[in-house]
Amino acid sequence: MRPFPRPLLTLAQQRHGLVTAAELTKHGVLGRTRSATLESGLVVPVHRGVYRLGSHAESFEQRCLAACLAAPDACLSGPTAGRIWGLRKVRTDDVHLLARRRIHLLGVTAHRSDVFGPDDVTERGGLRLLRPVRLACDLAWFLSDPDLESVFEQMIDRRLAMVPALRAAARRFCGCGRPGSERLARVLESRPVWLKPADSDLEVQVRRGLAAAGFEFERQVPVVLDSGVTVHLDLADRAIKLGIEVDHVTWHGGRLDAQRDKGRDRGLARLGWTICRVTDDDVLNRYAATIAELVEIVRSRSEEW
Repeated sequence: MRPFPRPLLTLAQQRHGLVTAAELTKHGVLGRTRSATLESGLVVPVHRGVYRLGSHAESFEQRCLAACLAAPDACLSGPTAGRIWGLRKVRTDDVHLLARRRIHLLGVTAHRSDVFGPDDVTERGGLRLLRPVRLACDLAWFLSDPDLESVFEQMIDRRLAMVPALRAAARRFCGCGRPGSERLARVLESRPVWLKPADSDLEVQVRRGLAAAGFEFERQVPVVLDSGVTVHLDLADRAIKLGIEVDHVTWHGGRLDAQRDKGRDRGLARLGWTICRVTDDDVLNRYAATIAELVEIVRSRSEEW
């Protein structure tokens, strides 16, 4: 059996080992030659018209690209697109595809929707996927309220989406019977446009835990220190001058960061503020106990005031 033409091998190397039937034909791999490559395992069918070189192992990216090649009018969506964008709360190995028609591909979860067009789709590394603003609507079907809120905050913080654009997309998407519509509207309605995005999922979890106990804390509250410098507290109750800072040990573990944080806390103490610091370890490994401690502090502080 003669080897594949070099241009075809180069193309396959650039696409995780994938080639299409049209490309095989273009490079003269047809008829008996193609049958022989299939029988020998040199190429392996993935979808109709899409093949994988047998020398390439399967991967998540490869399966995503194979789906895009098999359905050129569709795009990656849901948790699949969320993983490619690097969003939290959407870890998956499944391939979700969105199209305006019904699609049947082995190993692919296909969804149909009329509420998306060319402007809702972009390309990253050869993969067609939903843009973040339209993807936010998709994820409302897959995520809980807290997880969806966390993803929205991450999108806003990374400048992948802004609240007005998210709300405009939601108005277009929400409708009777559309999965996730109620959750999407509920989460967006509770999110002020002016509010600075939460720096981390940890902050969102702490705020929700306090709210569940009946204590509503503002986010990113500005306080002007005696030095004239304005600092922003992650969570705060202005009435009792109690602030909560949610730290990540990796981000706040250095000596200079520690010195800065302590100096900041002393400046706030001179103004009558009490600052409670919570770490990612507190939230991830001692969540219930940490929230209980904070609730006790809030109640004690409220009695003093």
